[in-house]
Amino acid sequence: MDTEEFFNAIKQGHQDEVQRLVRGTPNLIHEKQNGVTPVLIAMYYGHPEIAEFLAEKTVTLNIFEASATGKRAQIARILARDPELVNAYSEDGFHPLGLACFFGHLETAEYLIKAGARVNSPSKNKMKVTPLHSAAAGKHSAIVKLLLKHEADPNAREDGDFTPLHAAAQNGDIESIRALLFNGADAQAKTAEGKTAMDYALEAGKKDAVEVLKEDITKRFRIRK
Repeated sequence: MDTEEFFNAIKQGHQDEVQRLVRGTPNLIHEKQNGVTPVLIAMYYGHPEIAEFLAEKTVTLNIFEASATGKRAQIARILARDPELVNAYSEDGFHPLGLACFFGHLETAEYLIKAGARVNSPSKNKMKVTPLHSAAAGKHSAIVKLLLKHEADPNAREDGDFTPLHAAAQNGDIESIRALLFNGADAQAKTAEGKTAMDYALEAGKKDAVEVLKEDITKRFRIRK
């Protein structure tokens, strides 16, 4: 019963309860739910403060936990022992670079790329997200620019033919939209549902994003003429 309570407390952001349960049953820190560790679950559910507490209680973080929480020094130690882990996949299908990008750890992403992380590798799960999708979804424009600098594909498709530009438009992330367009993102690419980046910006009420996308579409139309 403690295990179920523990994971529920993490997901609900009840830090005091998480701490109480760990104090009472220290081995909970080593439990997994569907192959996912407590540290990663805390990050996935938007509770970095709980993830930090759990990371401190974990004797040794794995490459995925270290990447999701931006622990660059620990990543360096892990890769010194086994450099191949830079492109490994977690049990739920994500790789270190994708996790660092989604959670906004710029310096960690830079380190992983220098260590040989493949910038265009999709996740090995239904989502099929690349690091660029992850950065765009997380509204991390500095990481979007970093990945594009290292030749990330601006037109990569995840599940449902969703591109990084669709995500940036939906978020109204102007810096990411401009960077993606400048690096060749197709503003008229459609998802499996037939929606363009403009459609997502309109639906989300992101007026500035709509204007930037209009400018790009108009400019390209004029060039083709």
